[in-house]
Amino acid sequence: MMNLLRKELSELMNRQTVLSLIVSFVMIVMIGTMVTSLMSQEVAGGATVHIIDEDNTPLTQSVISLLEEQGCSVETGSDFETMAQTKQWTEAVVFPAGMTAAFENHETAELPVYTELTTTSAVKMSMTAGSAERVIDALKTCLADQYLDEELSFLENPVKSKPYTRANGVTVQVSANAVITSLAMFDQVMPLVLFLLVVLTAQTIITAICSEKLDKTLETLLSAPISRGKIIGAKMLAALLVSLLYAAVYGAGFLCSILFTAANGQTTENIDISGAFSEIVQTRTAIQELGLQMPGAAWAGVIAQLALTLAIALTAAIILGALTEDAKNAQYACMPIVLCTIFPYMLSMVSDIRGMEGAAKWLMLAIPFTHTFIATSCMRFHDYALFWGGMVYQAVFLGGVIWFALRLYSSDILFVHSRKLRGNMKKSV
Repeated sequence: MMNLLRKELSELMNRQTVLSLIVSFVMIVMIGTMVTSLMSQEVAGGATVHIIDEDNTPLTQSVISLLEEQGCSVETGSDFETMAQTKQWTEAVVFPAGMTAAFENHETAELPVYTELTTTSAVKMSMTAGSAERVIDALKTCLADQYLDEELSFLENPVKSKPYTRANGVTVQVSANAVITSLAMFDQVMPLVLFLLVVLTAQTIITAICSEKLDKTLETLLSAPISRGKIIGAKMLAALLVSLLYAAVYGAGFLCSILFTAANGQTTENIDISGAFSEIVQTRTAIQELGLQMPGAAWAGVIAQLALTLAIALTAAIILGALTEDAKNAQYACMPIVLCTIFPYMLSMVSDIRGMEGAAKWLMLAIPFTHTFIATSCMRFHDYALFWGGMVYQAVFLGGVIWFALRLYSSDILFVHSRKLRGNMKKSV
């Protein structure tokens, strides 16, 4: 029993497996450190409150003082668009002129709330949001203290927020949450589909090449009078067709889930159909005014980046499959591709990679898969330089891995590696 256990462990825990585990450990530590740092920065930024005080009365000053007593850092300005450009404000509450007078007349006041939209990540926006609620709560507290001895019905709801969203230099009266919800249908699902496509297709092609090496099919194929470029091209095309099949199945499943939810998730008895339709139309119109609607040419560019990402992943899988000793280690051989995919995927969910600074940003952009995860964001927020620069980088990276694959398959390494593998198998038997 111990001899069998020792044999199985020696086959599973080889140098390739140990190296893969070490790389995985380092990458996971880097992911955790970076995500924790980004979330800490977002939470710290959420303690800062931005106020535009156009009323400038003792009441507004008492609200600011109360916020500071609660531990908030209060920054004031005169105009949101100017402060968003110069001070990188992402959210601000306006105390409009005449607000205190409205309260004195026992009337409800409207507070404009501005949001700077720089990403469609709902997680990031939820972490940075919340300052408006702090300001409104502080204002209600001050009003309750001022009218403590009076029975006034307007104190139940003294203020009403009026949301404004700014993106691409344009400000529109619409809720930022409504915009993100409308855009997230694709922007949040595409990264998940891309992650699954890359991982599954890479795993499939590595396993297939390992099987070819074991049954000598690869050695026979490489010995035939066929161009190595044609061999690699055929493998890539076959794997690409399989990945497109995966994409079609995932897309069809996602579409069916949406239709099923729409048909059976809710009844229309208590729903204002006309009001809901009007809100949808208003949100879509606002998206167009904000410049967030992607035209057909933009979608073509995103699809081109997706094709480049799949081509890079498949070529890398062909290389890793050729260097893998046996099918048992295929899952470990796929780890570099998995880690290089999950790293930008996780960060794109919790942060805006385009807005990162320093070495962390360049480290992320050095991973070719990152550019596809941020492709739609680049197009929606008109960051064309990063988009086209990323596509050029992907094309160059793809040319490099194809060149390496051709050199690998044109050498004798695969033959030597295959004979060594069969020799080890005979010794174990």
